[in-house]
Amino acid sequence: MKKPKNYKWQKNDGTGTMSRHLRSEHGLGPEGEEGSSGGGQAQLHGYVSDMPGAGMPFIYNRDRMISELGKFIIADELPYSFGESSNYEYFNRVALQPQYRKVPRNTLKRQYGLRKKVIALDTPTRWNSTYKLLHDAIAYRDVLTDMYNESRATDGQFITNDHWSLAKLVHDVLETFDNATHIFSYVYEPNIHMVILECIKIICTIKQTSLANPGAAVKRLLDNMKVKWCAYFTEFPPIYAIAAILDPGVKLEGLTNLLTFYYQQLDVQFDVPYYVNNCKRILERLCEDYGA
Repeated sequence: MKKPKNYKWQKNDGTGTMSRHLRSEHGLGPEGEEGSSGGGQAQLHGYVSDMPGAGMPFIYNRDRMISELGKFIIADELPYSFGESSNYEYFNRVALQPQYRKVPRNTLKRQYGLRKKVIALDTPTRWNSTYKLLHDAIAYRDVLTDMYNESRATDGQFITNDHWSLAKLVHDVLETFDNATHIFSYVYEPNIHMVILECIKIICTIKQTSLANPGAAVKRLLDNMKVKWCAYFTEFPPIYAIAAILDPGVKLEGLTNLLTFYYQQLDVQFDVPYYVNNCKRILERLCEDYGA
């Protein structure tokens, strides 16, 4: 059969005969597809039903398919291997788009800039590591619960809502300590005048949680935290108190009130007036030396 003189067969990237016909006669094309960035391929739906568009021609755009699949996986919290599932491939090939196969998980990860989630590990000697572990675990509560309960189905040791409530309680206590640690880690901002105030926040959180009848396990944990805390912060080095005195929002009177409240919460006997006067004398000597 002789081809017409003006006929030129084209294919690839949506430039085949059907694609050109859909563009010119039906206004369909990759550039009209919202969110698509590449070319497309003209196809006929492989199913016949009462659904809109069934059996009608359409432009298949692989870039858009990857994008929409990625959004679907993220929205429904599915594993990335879902895009490589043989069942999904069969369903998509038979019922939706005959030319589409599957999208590798690395393509989805690369497109959305996502990476594998790694939950922090606990370190017995660092409170912040316990906080980070609980913070990550709580964010994936449903996934971790299902995974653990499926693995322990034979012995009946399941994770319950009570376990997660306990984890959230410990998480909230340690969050105050973690926030203080970040403040103490400032390099380009003054922070020394904030040490005493942040310590008050921490000890208040520990005491208030302990008084709220959190249960024997948490009460024992809080008592151990308090003992450990007292080993380091029963008496503040004078430099912290002097920095607080120089803070216009604290001064001498404010420091006295803060320390009095702090030791009340700590349930420790401490001579606050003597300590404040001693810091005042140190500050006066510094002023004399620099003023001379």
